[in-house]
Amino acid sequence: MRFTKYNSMNDILAYPNMEEYLKVFYSEYLLSMFPKEYYGEPLMLAQQFGKTPWEEPFSNIVDQLLDAVNLVLDINENKTRRCISLWNTGCDWNLEHNSAGEKEGVFLVACNEVQDREKKPAVIICPGGGYEAVCFSGEGTPVMHFMEAQGYRAFILKYRVKPAVYPAPQEDLAKAIRFVREHAEELGVDAGNVMTMGFSAGGHLCASEAALYNGIAKPDKICLGYPVISFVQEQHEGSAKNLTGGRRELRECLSVENMVTSDYPPTFAWTCADDDCVPPSNTSLIKEVLYQAGIPSEVHIYPTGNHGCALAFSKSAYPWSRAMIEFMK
Repeated sequence: MRFTKYNSMNDILAYPNMEEYLKVFYSEYLLSMFPKEYYGEPLMLAQQFGKTPWEEPFSNIVDQLLDAVNLVLDINENKTRRCISLWNTGCDWNLEHNSAGEKEGVFLVACNEVQDREKKPAVIICPGGGYEAVCFSGEGTPVMHFMEAQGYRAFILKYRVKPAVYPAPQEDLAKAIRFVREHAEELGVDAGNVMTMGFSAGGHLCASEAALYNGIAKPDKICLGYPVISFVQEQHEGSAKNLTGGRRELRECLSVENMVTSDYPPTFAWTCADDDCVPPSNTSLIKEVLYQAGIPSEVHIYPTGNHGCALAFSKSAYPWSRAMIEFMK
C-alpha cells in the first residue's frame, strides 16, 4: 500500500491514527499549511495552492508529507521498516510510548529485514529541532532515502528532547551506535564504518557525542549540516537552553569547540551564509578547531539556503550531499 499525489488529504487522514503518526513523522506546523478547501482534491492539485512563509515550492512540503505517510505504511502495513525501541529491549515503539522526554519514546527507524547480506556502511541520522522536537519531515525520512540510494544502511534516531536535558540525547545516540554495531550482522552493516549525521541541534548532538564517548559508542565519521556548535559564541539560544535546562555552568563544557581532541572522527560540515537561525559562524568555528586538532575534515559555506534546507535540492547548497559522499569514501 502506498499513497501518491493522486490521493487526497482526506484519503491520508482516513488511515487509522494517521494524524497522531504525523505528529511524530511529519509536523503539525507543516500540516496546517495545507489549504483545507482542497482536502478532498488530489495532492497534485492542492500543492498548486499551498504556500510557505519562506517561499519554498509547496511541492516540497507535499513530497515530505508523502515520505512521512508512506513511512507509516511501511511500518504498519508493508512491514518493510520497524521502529526499534532502544531502551525497551526486544520491543518495537508504538504510539502509546510517545513521550518526548522519556526513554520509552526513543527509537531507531530501521529496515525490517535486510534482503541482501552485503555489509554496507551505516549512517544514523539525527534530525534537528532545537532539542525541543525531532524534525523527521525534511531532515529525517528524505535523507534516509537519499543515503540508501548512495549505498548506505540508513537509520533515523528519535532521541529525547525537552523536558529531557543533557546527557539524555547523547546517551540515546551512544545507545543507537552501540545497537547498530552489536547487531551489524543482522542489519547488514559494516561495524567499522558507522557515520552519524546531524542537522542543526542534531548536528550538535552528533558533534558532542563523538567527543564524549569512546570505543563501541564512538562513530567512525561525522556529517554536520548547519550545526549548532557553540553555546557561548553566537549561540542558538533555544538549543542551549533546552539541552542544559538553563544551567549556565554547562554551556562552556558542551560547546563543541572546547571538546575536539586529536582522536576526533573525520568530519564533513556545511552551512548556508544566509542562515538566520543558527549563525554560520558555528560552522566556521568547527572548521577552525578541526584544523587545529589535525582532524581530516571538509567544510563548506554555501551562499544561500537559509536554515533547515536538508538535502537543499531547491537551494544553492544542493552540492553538499555529493561532496559529502565523496569525502566519506
